[in-house]
Amino acid sequence: MRISVAHCREQEALHRGKALSEPLENRRKIALAAAKAWEVEAVLAEKVASRVGALNTLDAAIALEFERETKSGMAE
Repeated sequence: MRISVAHCREQEALHRGKALSEPLENRRKIALAAAKAWEVEAVLAEKVASRVGALNTLDAAIALEFERETKSGMAE
């Protein structure tokens, strides 16, 4: 299952907010660590999304080529 970039950024912001409002140092550290982890996940999700977008474009071009070949084969 893919995690969306938006979800990762929401979680990152949530944990950064918790870190800002937390009076206990150890809990602030935990919240900041969680925010950093979500930030890493967001970057990875962005990379996956960009690859998927490129693949979808490539898939569409390949499908179009097959369609053209099929139509030209039928015309002969």
